This record gives sequence, structure tokens and C-alpha cells, in this order.
Amino acid sequence: MEKKEYMNEGLDLRRLLLVLGRRLWLVLLGTLLGALMGAAVYFLVTRLTDGEPLYRASSEYYISFNFGEFEHGDDYFNAYTWDGILRGDQIVDYALTLLPETVTKEQVKAAVTGEMLGDYRILTVHVNTADAELTKQIAEAYHESMVHFGEEIDMLDHIEVWSRGEVEQVEKHTKAPSAAFLGGLIGALVSLFGVLLYLILEDAVYVEEEAARRFGLPVFGTLTQKKDKKQEELYQTNIRFVFGEKKISLWRADQLPDKEDYEALRKAEVLLLAIPWGKKAGAATRHLLNQLALQQCRPEGIVLVEAKDSFVKAYYGRKS
Repeated sequence: MEKKEYMNEGLDLRRLLLVLGRRLWLVLLGTLLGALMGAAVYFLVTRLTDGEPLYRASSEYYISFNFGEFEHGDDYFNAYTWDGILRGDQIVDYALTLLPETVTKEQVKAAVTGEMLGDYRILTVHVNTADAELTKQIAEAYHESMVHFGEEIDMLDHIEVWSRGEVEQVEKHTKAPSAAFLGGLIGALVSLFGVLLYLILEDAVYVEEEAARRFGLPVFGTLTQKKDKKQEELYQTNIRFVFGEKKISLWRADQLPDKEDYEALRKAEVLLLAIPWGKKAGAATRHLLNQLALQQCRPEGIVLVEAKDSFVKAYYGRKS
């Protein structure tokens, strides 16, 4: 069969899936390597761009509103405004009176953030700096500054500290599992595509019908590695029916004969080519057929040899 015809062969899905099953370990290996590479690249990049460590102290404050005089005070002090209020002059300036003179207003503003996770009366204040001691100092100053702010604002009845968080180093690299998953997914897709492409273009023969289409010769059977009795019987039945008691000479398709071999092959009563199953023998077989034609040696057919028993049984769906 010419190369163009080979490339235009229909896809044998059963063959493809069975052969793919033998190489799934490559996909698993690609997935594992991809996951490891994804995590490694993530850690490498984060280490190079890490910068200074970050220390955080988080505290919760309970806010009581003066609803008696200001019915809608909570409309002003809400989840959207508190983050800015925390960095306003009233709170920051009072906190600065409790901090060392080396601490600047800009440092405090840059360090403090706030959020409300649900209840409009519960405010969480985070203090983040690159220095653990500075984080602690600002957090403690805010404990007093927030209470003082609650006493100074008419719309508020009071603010009390509900919890005082300890200073902890913030773990910046929390995306390692995601990086590993993404790397594994890419590795799986690339390796699966590579295996599928290899199998589609593979120059190996796995089934009798495939060999017959490629080489234009009848296939008399498939002999397996474990000497499957049913396959042996089918082969012998075909040989006896077609050739009777003639002597069968087998020549491996992946080996070129020398001068003496050609003389013997020309004298053979029946010459069959033994194509090793699942090996890259397609091009070798076509080359051998050309050489045999030049030497006036005519093979009568093909037999597949050394086939994997489980594949043959699964493909043809028959038992021994």
C-alpha cells in the first residue's frame, strides 16, 4: 500500500482504544510530570518575586449605633465605607499618639484595611506590615483608637473590641495546588495528544484486516505469544485448505535476506511473511516485498506472529 493510501485508511476505533490502553501509563506519567513542573514553576516564580514577608494581626470590633437620635446611622457606617473610615484622620491621628514617633501616618494608612463579612455591626480590622513588631504596635493602637472613635461620633453609641488576633506571618503561596492541577492537566492533554498522534501514524500492524489492506496479501492467521490454541487451529485450517500438504516457509518481514536466502526462498513451495505484531515493521515489510519481487520470490500471504493474547481476545471478542 502506498503511503498516501495508508494515511487515508479509516480509523479502527477498537484497535485504537486497545492499543491506547497499553500506553496509558505514558499519559499518567505525563500528568504526574506536568503537576510536578507546575508546582515547581509556581514556587520558583513566587520565590523570585516574593519580596518581604508579611505579618498580619486581625481584630474584631462590635459597633453599637445611636439609633435613638440617628435612625439611619448604619447607612453611613456600612461595609462600603468602613475601609476608608479606618484610614481617616480621626482614627489614624489618635492611633499615632499611641505609637512611636518613628511610625508615620502613611505607614499606618498603608497597613490598615477593614471588612464586614455579613453583620453590619461586626467590623474586622486587618493590620499588615513587613515587620511583626510594627504590626503588633499598630493593632494595639487601633484597639484604643477605635474605642475612642466610637465615643466621639454621635451616630455611634460605642465600639468595643470583641477579639484581638495574634500576629501571624501571612502565607503568600496558597496557589500551589492550583498550579499543580493546571500543570497536570496540561501534561495529561499534551501526553494524550502525543500518544494518539503516535498511534494514528504508527507503522505497526495489530490486526489481520489491517495487514491485508496495507500489503495486498491474504492473512492466514495470528499466532500469539502464549500459543493460543484457537488461533493456532484457525491458522492451520487456513493453511491446509489453501495449500494442502505443501511445505510452508516463513520469513520474518523485518529481516532482509542475503544471497543464499534468496536462493532458498525462490525454491520454497509456499512462502509466507511473518510480520511481528505491534512492532514498527510496516516500512520494513514494504521494502522486503520490493526486494522479493526483484528476486522473483513471491510470498503467498502473511501471518502475524508474537501477538499479545489479551489483545487478540479483546479485539475479536472470542475465547480460546
